[in-house]
Amino acid sequence: MGDEPATGANAAPAGKSKLMPIIIVAALMIGEGVGIYFVAKALHTGPDIAAAGEGVEEPEPEGAVGMELSEVALGEARPSNKMSGKFITFQVKVSILVDTERLEATTALVETKQARLKDRINFVFRSAELNHLNEPGLETIRRRLKFEFDRVFGDDTIVKEVLITEMLQSSSGV
Repeated sequence: MGDEPATGANAAPAGKSKLMPIIIVAALMIGEGVGIYFVAKALHTGPDIAAAGEGVEEPEPEGAVGMELSEVALGEARPSNKMSGKFITFQVKVSILVDTERLEATTALVETKQARLKDRINFVFRSAELNHLNEPGLETIRRRLKFEFDRVFGDDTIVKEVLITEMLQSSSGV
């Protein structure tokens, strides 16, 4: 008698009691999601609408005279790279952008440190990974060159930007 399965009126409450916690949790989750949605919508103001060029004049920054940049050629180098497993030779020309006010002083500094600058160019290309050499803008190479030039000059305010004006590469099989 005790081994017989419950039938009729006794079976419904047992099935209902297993389903009730799932229904309660689902209802709480839906309520929480709806509440978060409406709170976020109420707090979000949206972007400001601006018409392009309507009476907007950009103020000229202070010290704008020093904002003009001049190019200083650092010369040509022919580094090689074996990091990818095959020997690649480069022919590169590198220049830097400096404040026009500091052009003469920087040109003199470049002349006195020419060998060290070329050494740093060679070092950066020799130690570069293949994916850095294949970047469209050579951003990693430029950033590393700027760091090395700042160390050579002993001043991180001289070099504003590094320009790689020419970069030809050839592998040993070509």
